[in-house]
Amino acid sequence: MEPVIPDGATVAVDTGNKRIVDGELYAINQGDLKRIKQLYRKPGGKVLIRSINREYDDEEANENDVEIIGFVFWYSVLRYRR
Repeated sequence: MEPVIPDGATVAVDTGNKRIVDGELYAINQGDLKRIKQLYRKPGGKVLIRSINREYDDEEANENDVEIIGFVFWYSVLRYRR
């Protein structure tokens, strides 16, 4: 989810909050992939899966094919000086 959530960040997920609010970040499980993405509800039981990194195209999936692990409510990065 770079540039918003840098690689190596620690992320906190509310596993009790799985209701989609358009444009919010969620941890999802889709097939064998666990990812953090923006989600949007679409008509007909579809979900739009969007990466903030514009190098990745939007995806559309059936709601039943995407397991929402939970709402991402916090992240943090420790920076080490070299």
